[in-house]
Parts: sequence; C-alpha cells; structure tokens
Amino acid sequence: MIARMRCVQCQNTLSASATVCPACLSKDAESFSLPSDGRLLSWTTIRRAPAGYPVVAPYDVVVVELAPGIRVTGRLVAESPPPTMGAHVKSVGHEDGCELFIVTTL
Repeated sequence: MIARMRCVQCQNTLSASATVCPACLSKDAESFSLPSDGRLLSWTTIRRAPAGYPVVAPYDVVVVELAPGIRVTGRLVAESPPPTMGAHVKSVGHEDGCELFIVTTL
C-alpha cells in the first residue's frame, strides 16, 4: 500500500509538502493508504539526469493511475521490463520521496 495524506474536512488528497489544504484551508490531515497496483498512463525516458541526482540515467518517470481518478508520479526501477501504454504496474517502495514501480505485465 502507498501512504498518502488527505484533508479531514473535505477529503482532498494533499501533496507531501502541504501544511494546509488548498481546497478548504484546513490544517487537519490524516494518513490513508492507496492500492499498490495500477495502470501506466504515461512515461518519459530521462537520458541525462540533473546534476547531483542520485539515479543513473537513463531512467523512466511514470504517471500511474492507482484507482479511478487517483494518479501518482514515480519512477520505474532499473530491473523493470520496458514500459508500454496501459501496462499493469506495482509499487515496490519509495526512494528519496519518489514512488518506485515495476511493470508486471506487458
């Protein structure tokens, strides 16, 4: 399961750095879990990593739909099969605030 935060007042999903809900301005947040399986919506291959970035290029940055309407950005692990549109992916952890995924079916 992937842990996230949401607003207690309006149930809006919050970004990791949010201290106030952008929808209702509440400061009350609670943690909740998202499913770890999803569908690959989009990706891009980074061939030249930014200076100081700990991951060796090339690597794939992905957009994954975990549940209807809930999308997260992450990175494919190096051992993953190549990405394809609509492929099933599974979260295998996180590193430096980035969710890590692996393609489970092509």
